[in-house]
Amino acid sequence: MIKRIKELKIHLAVITFLFGVFFGINISAQVRAEEEPAHRYLDYFHQVYQTIKTNFVEIPNNKNIFYGAIRGIISSLNDPYSRFLDEDAYIALKEDTTGKFVGVGIEVTIKDSEIVVISPIEDTPAMNAGILSEDVIVKIDDVSTKDKELSDIIKMIKGLPHTKVKLTIRRAGYNEPIDFIIERAPIKIETVAYGILKEYDKIGYLKIKVFSEQTAKDVEEALISFRKNGVERVIVDLRYNPGGLLDKAIKISEYFLEKDKLIVSTKGREGTANVSEFRSEIEPLYKGRLIVLVNNGSASASEIFSGAMKDNNRGKLVGAKTFGKGSVQKFFNLNDNIGVTLTIAKYYTPSGISIHGKGITPDYAVKAEEISKEESEIIKQIYKEKIMEDFLKDYKEYSHTTRAKFMALLKEKKYFVSERSAGFILKREMNKFAKSPLYDLEFDNQLVEAVRIINSI
Repeated sequence: MIKRIKELKIHLAVITFLFGVFFGINISAQVRAEEEPAHRYLDYFHQVYQTIKTNFVEIPNNKNIFYGAIRGIISSLNDPYSRFLDEDAYIALKEDTTGKFVGVGIEVTIKDSEIVVISPIEDTPAMNAGILSEDVIVKIDDVSTKDKELSDIIKMIKGLPHTKVKLTIRRAGYNEPIDFIIERAPIKIETVAYGILKEYDKIGYLKIKVFSEQTAKDVEEALISFRKNGVERVIVDLRYNPGGLLDKAIKISEYFLEKDKLIVSTKGREGTANVSEFRSEIEPLYKGRLIVLVNNGSASASEIFSGAMKDNNRGKLVGAKTFGKGSVQKFFNLNDNIGVTLTIAKYYTPSGISIHGKGITPDYAVKAEEISKEESEIIKQIYKEKIMEDFLKDYKEYSHTTRAKFMALLKEKKYFVSERSAGFILKREMNKFAKSPLYDLEFDNQLVEAVRIINSI
């Protein structure tokens, strides 16, 4: 009899835990009648739990059992953006939203059961190494990523400063996987960089790298600076911006839109009243001409801003189609150290379009600088033979002179690539030795075209 009472207590505890944490449902006779199928499955869960506790060859760890159960529930939703955050993942989330963490600097997701790079973050080891948006990570330190949780992947990539991690990438257009050995580093993301294009009169360039807690304040500072300096045209660069906080995207959109303009709407589960509209509530800080640069690494909050500018005819989008992450996540604390992130809604641009899985097509499609597959193979050999490495021992600053010397060296070694491709890789490598310049009008085709368009509208 005592054993039966104990089992009943455990059964009720399990039910209370699962329903209280995930659904907040008051367990009553009426609810039990309405939710009979769910209770039947909870009974199965209890039976399995009791069987494990009684018969498993080793004493099971309750924490591992329940954490595994929670992960299983979340996994059954088949949504890559809903996940359980244990103690380590919760700390990592807080680091990411504050813009401080140790790793290589990439935003990843699960897409079609594969680990896909949303975007490398500006001025991080991953971007400097050459990781690109839509690269598929197939191995980490020679361990397959197949069937692994996203939280486990993030743990494998992150680590102690100055240790190295090997990412094996599958990239469209390449027959063989590519290995990248990247040194981890403490990463403090400067959310915004800005300045005035010295080659052109009164064009401000504003690079937004991520939408974090600090971003709105940094953008406001940039726009005030532009106004003081008489800037009449602004190019906002959202390329490789993986997104971030929804409220910051809305706030920054307000800086450019007239009051009462629709920025974004969100809609929850079909048949519910979970619909919200977000409109600009202030007068804009900047009213001049506007271009927004986007590419396949522009996701989430970047797409909210881009869609708001495009659909309100506030500015033109230039570059490549965006990533297509149009869902809204909300974090639910389970206690002070763990929680779950759930997709609670999808967002819609002012014209009522959901871009989830589709992305936003720019007004002007412009390809980024590309190196042909044939030249890429030659460049691989240049790196393999350490020709670039040896050259950089003597030359650290990019100029027409150093580019000419590098071209002469390649010809001497019988590696024949175009002068433009040679200059492109040389400049990229030399920029690793110093803070990258704010912009590049030599090799950045999309920025060059943005300047041409903003001068013509």
